[in-house]
Amino acid sequence: MQSVVALSHAQRTPEIISQAMDVNRQMYRLMIEEGCYQNQIAVDLFKSAKKPEMGLIKENQRYLYRDVNYIKDKKSPKAYLNTGIATTGYSPVELLINQTNKYFQQSQLESRPIVQFQDLFNGIEFTPQQRFSAIAAKYEFDVKFNAAVAMERRRETETGPFAIIQTTQGTQIEVTNLTRYGHPGIWKAKNINLKLEEISEKYQTRDRPHKLMAIAQIDNEMEDGKPKYRRLGTVSQRSVNDYNLKPGMATSGATLTELKPELSRLQTKLMFQQAYQFAEEFRAGIPETERSSAAAAWSVGAVRQDELEDKQQPVAQIQKKIPNFVFAAFGDEITSRLEQLQFTDFKLVTLDSEANNFLDKTWNPLEKYPIEIKASHHPPGHSRYGSRLVFVLDSDGEYKEFAMLEPRTGQLPIGTKAQANILPGETYTASATIQGQSQPPVEFTIREISKFSYAGQTFNAEPVTLEIGTVPVTNYAVKIKLDGKVLGELDTDSVKQLQAFNYIKDGNQLNLKLTTLSESNENAFAIATSPNGNLLKINKINHYDYEGQIFKDETYRKLSLEIPQSKTRDAVFLNGETLGVLHFKKDKEALLELGVLNFGRLTPVQATLQSNFSTTVLKVDPQTVEYPEVWTKGSRVFGQQLNKQQQEQQQQFEKVAPILQKIKERPTILFATREDKLLGLTQLAVDNHKIETVTKWLREHDVAFAPVTAEDVPLFTKKGLAVFNLVNSSIPESVFGAMTRKFGSVIESETEYQQKVNSLPDRPKYLKPPQPPYLIPVIKQEVCNQPPQSLSVKTVETQPVIIDDLRSWYTVADKLGRSEDYKQRIVEVGNQFKRSGQLTTEALTVMNKDKQQLDSISRLTQIAQRVGAVWGQVGQDGFTHVKGKVYNLSFNAQQKDLAIAHSNGEVIFSLQSGKVQINQLSPEVLQAFENANTQIDKALAQNKEQRVELQQ
Repeated sequence: MQSVVALSHAQRTPEIISQAMDVNRQMYRLMIEEGCYQNQIAVDLFKSAKKPEMGLIKENQRYLYRDVNYIKDKKSPKAYLNTGIATTGYSPVELLINQTNKYFQQSQLESRPIVQFQDLFNGIEFTPQQRFSAIAAKYEFDVKFNAAVAMERRRETETGPFAIIQTTQGTQIEVTNLTRYGHPGIWKAKNINLKLEEISEKYQTRDRPHKLMAIAQIDNEMEDGKPKYRRLGTVSQRSVNDYNLKPGMATSGATLTELKPELSRLQTKLMFQQAYQFAEEFRAGIPETERSSAAAAWSVGAVRQDELEDKQQPVAQIQKKIPNFVFAAFGDEITSRLEQLQFTDFKLVTLDSEANNFLDKTWNPLEKYPIEIKASHHPPGHSRYGSRLVFVLDSDGEYKEFAMLEPRTGQLPIGTKAQANILPGETYTASATIQGQSQPPVEFTIREISKFSYAGQTFNAEPVTLEIGTVPVTNYAVKIKLDGKVLGELDTDSVKQLQAFNYIKDGNQLNLKLTTLSESNENAFAIATSPNGNLLKINKINHYDYEGQIFKDETYRKLSLEIPQSKTRDAVFLNGETLGVLHFKKDKEALLELGVLNFGRLTPVQATLQSNFSTTVLKVDPQTVEYPEVWTKGSRVFGQQLNKQQQEQQQQFEKVAPILQKIKERPTILFATREDKLLGLTQLAVDNHKIETVTKWLREHDVAFAPVTAEDVPLFTKKGLAVFNLVNSSIPESVFGAMTRKFGSVIESETEYQQKVNSLPDRPKYLKPPQPPYLIPVIKQEVCNQPPQSLSVKTVETQPVIIDDLRSWYTVADKLGRSEDYKQRIVEVGNQFKRSGQLTTEALTVMNKDKQQLDSISRLTQIAQRVGAVWGQVGQDGFTHVKGKVYNLSFNAQQKDLAIAHSNGEVIFSLQSGKVQINQLSPEVLQAFENANTQIDKALAQNKEQRVELQQ
């Protein structure tokens, strides 16, 4: 410290600052050495007679300027399960942790609501008895499993023994974490005065979730004549819930009833084993012929979870139901369903949205349409925000937005392409039209079709005879009564079972044992067991006379059925069966005016009936599904809100990124072999994440170069380097001097060069460099003294052809104005490629030729517009005209029309409304416009206004 003080009084030159840093470094090194030694002794305390010097340990702690949390966090069993390890500094270890956090965030698995997988056992029929049996078994399993989870949670957050303290009123409160707070009087306490205080939220963590602190005066302990209260421990969450404990509560004269030992891992393990053993016994009790019980159990587990969903929460924070029971009991059956795609029918919604590009289109149900799943691009507040969307390939060769996948239907990965049928969805309403002879047609809406006899049936503008009237309509809700009071309503499947025996009659009695099953007060229900083992389900037991009562019967009770009387409604009948009801006032008024809506009787009318579809079904052909090469996370593309910890982690990423970039960046190396010198070349090796930047810089400085393919320099590629060949004569002296000053002189020793490259660490394979849109070898013609056609430079090898290349080819051919037969041939080539995975040399050549031609045309149109902007005259027709000695051109930027013609009037190229027409578009024409573009550059550089004729 004396040396630090001495240096602090000296003038702060770089040398003095360096000396101060050295002293600081040596001081911490000595502290770390001593601290590590003493800490190791402390760790080995139980197997060594030597004691640590606690004074030295405390002294070392005094010098720490911050809490180094990662030392304990990295040993947490939950690290990198849900979150990474938080860091607060920039030490080498914390830099590594930040990099690991970033990889974890990119690779972390995302769970989706189980309801999206409800069709896993689609097509497997099961009986109501199997479903009710699965409901009862799931409830029993969940009770055991949740108790084990709660005990495991307590074991993780409540260390050491805990006390049971009984108040004078008989309330027994569990006080935990006694050893953490170390109240000396608790172990032999006789009289306890207790107060409860709130633990601030900022001190509540996953490892310390308790909300109440117990403050105790034990055996009348006093200090300065006042009762001495000390922190005793945390109040268990179970006690808080059982007795509704609140901050500020106090009690006097309490007694210590019992001290219980810390919960052990073996205890929780046994409780989990009991739950899983129950699931195995349930499965073993099912005959092999009834394995469809797995489908019943799955339907029970993969249900809607409305009670868990808060629509104001971000999607990422919505609690998700986990069907532990079905996985424990039917794991093999679930696995067997995963061998091939089970989710082929998807429900589509928001069909009437303005974003639907196919609002008026009639889909052929027998035709398969190319579709692609994309992430919603709509802003918050839009009906399609944060969802997967279905795009359909339109006749112009582009995928256009169609509809949104319903949140509870199956979901395919973003980027998936397939062929699919588009079919009508479920019918909930229908429109009927009465065509009068002397009056305009009357249209009205029939609702609640799914509740009556024609549920699921579709009507397609067919003529029917409807009967309309205000008449009694059967109410299908069957109530069940206990001791003359309403207990609840029979489940639909239970009603069907009793209907099969013609037992649904008012007053019929049932002998049943009742067991209450409840996931929430709102959705509580009971399972009833008859003497012969049949099960019934009673819903809404908290909506009637027995609200809040729990049933767990050992003996049978007598219950009775109550059939509600029919309710008079404005209804519509078809063939004597109820079709639906009327709802809208304007519909009723129109029918009253026609005289067909009469009270107490039905009036027949002739009408046409058309189903209204609010949903559509997408039926995907599994054989055509093409998954994306890289699966995209929903949390990334939907812009879901990050929680506080994720926000802090993201901010840390941004702070650390520049440091990590400097650490990981590969050095730039200049090298030239003897052969390179003879050819006038220098090799430039750069970090392969900087390819695009380096390419742009070389072009800006007019340096002739050619990139070397990764295959030709495998060692460099392995090390994360990319290599360029530079033409020495094209490098200005000032540029070359700047390069050598920054990157070092050109290495001429191949041994030294190889050693330097070998000393670099290998770049991980998954850290692929970003691919630039193109890498064209550029060697100046005047420098190499060779014509461009015969230039001997290796070009960058293209990536293997994939199906997207063929789709792109189709779009290119369409833009080039190719015939329908030509484009159909591309489709055939694509289908053949899907089957064989191979593309013929001829097809590859033609595809590349078309793409090159489109690139040339794009270049031509750019230059033509530039020529027109410089030398053109705008006419009254809005077109810009340029007349030259050899070629004339005209274009309209707003209409995107362009025409190039010989001076004799013969049109050689035209572009109208995006469609290309070519007639004798030769390389000479392209070269002529390139020459004109060069002349414009020269003219602008010399700041002279002159007109240059277009010539060959």
